[in-house]
Amino acid sequence: MRRSFAGALVLLLASTATAQQPAPTRLILLVGDGVGLAQWSAARMAGGPPLSINRLSTIGLMDTRGTSNRTTDSAAGATAFATGTRTRNGFVAVGPDSARLTTVLEVAEQRGLATGLVTTSYILDATPAAFAAHSLSRYDRETISAQFAEQDIEVLMGGGRHFFEHRRDGRNLLEGLSRRYTTVTTPAQFAALDLARTERLLGLFADSLIFPNTHLRPALPEMARAALAILDRNPRGFFLLLETEDTDELSHANDSLPKLVTALRELDATIGVALEYQARHPETLIVVLGDHETGALSLQIRRDGGIAGNFGSRDHSAAATLIFAGGPGAERFGAWLDNAEVGRLLLEHVGAGAESE
Repeated sequence: MRRSFAGALVLLLASTATAQQPAPTRLILLVGDGVGLAQWSAARMAGGPPLSINRLSTIGLMDTRGTSNRTTDSAAGATAFATGTRTRNGFVAVGPDSARLTTVLEVAEQRGLATGLVTTSYILDATPAAFAAHSLSRYDRETISAQFAEQDIEVLMGGGRHFFEHRRDGRNLLEGLSRRYTTVTTPAQFAALDLARTERLLGLFADSLIFPNTHLRPALPEMARAALAILDRNPRGFFLLLETEDTDELSHANDSLPKLVTALRELDATIGVALEYQARHPETLIVVLGDHETGALSLQIRRDGGIAGNFGSRDHSAAATLIFAGGPGAERFGAWLDNAEVGRLLLEHVGAGAESE
C-alpha cells in the first residue's frame, strides 16, 4: 500500500508540474503592405478557390495613423505594431521623442524564442526594419544593416545584398553573416536546401529590391514553410513576420487589378501555410493585417459582371485596414483598434507565453 501510495503521489506531482509548464509561444504575423478593405474585396470577388483568410474567424479594424501625419507610412505603421507606440513617419522603432523602443522581436529574443523576418521587399525595408533595428530614418541603411548583423535572428529572407556588402565604411557585413548562416541567393539554391540540417537561414535574393519580380525569389508560401521548419525546433516557440510588399508597389503604380489579385492570392496562400502549421500546433496565434491602405482603391461592377478597380491616388490613404486573427487570444483583435493597441497585444502575447521555468 505504501508503494502504491508513493507511486500515485509521484505521478500526481509529475502531472501537476507538466500542467504548469507554459505552452510554447508561437506567433505568426502576416502583413499585406498597402492592403485595405478594397484590396481584400477584389481578391474575394475575383473568383477562384476559396480564400484561406476566410478561415480566420476574428475580424477587426485598425486605425493606421501616426503622430506626425494622419496618413502613415510603412515605417511609422510598422513601428506602432512592432512596439506598441505610435511615432513619426520615417522613424523605425523609435518614439516621437527619438527614444529607442523595444520591439516584439526583441522581447521574443529576450524570452529565448526563435525569430524570423521574411519579406518580398529588401530585408532592411521599413516593415522588417521596425522589428530588428532602431533609426530616425528608414533610409539610413548603414545603421539598419549593422544592427541587423548584430541581431540573433534565426531566419532572414528578402532582398538587399547590396546594403550589407557595399557600405560607406568599407565593411562587408555579408562575410560575417555567411559564417553564421546557411546563405542562399537564388531560388535554385533555396530549393536545394536540406532544411533538416539548416539551423539558421539567410536568403538574399536580389541586390536591392524584389517586389513583384517573382522570378528572382522563391514564392512567399515556400519561404514561409522553410522558416516554420527551422523556427519550429525551438521548444519555447517563435515569432515570425511574413510580409508581401508586392501589394503596396502595385497599388502605388495603380497597376492592373488582375496583378493585384495575383499578389493577394500569394499572400493568401501564405496564410494557408500558417493555418496548416496551426492545425498541427493549436497554440499558434495568427494575425493578418495591412499596415496602411495604398492607392485609395474603389471597386465597381462592370455591365458584364466583372470587377473594375479605380485608384484615387498613387500614395497611401488614411483608411482603416482589416485585421484577421485565429488562435489563442485572437478574440482580442476583434475590435476597432489603433495600430499601437495591436502592437501592445502582440507584445503581451509574446511576453506571456515563454516565462522562465
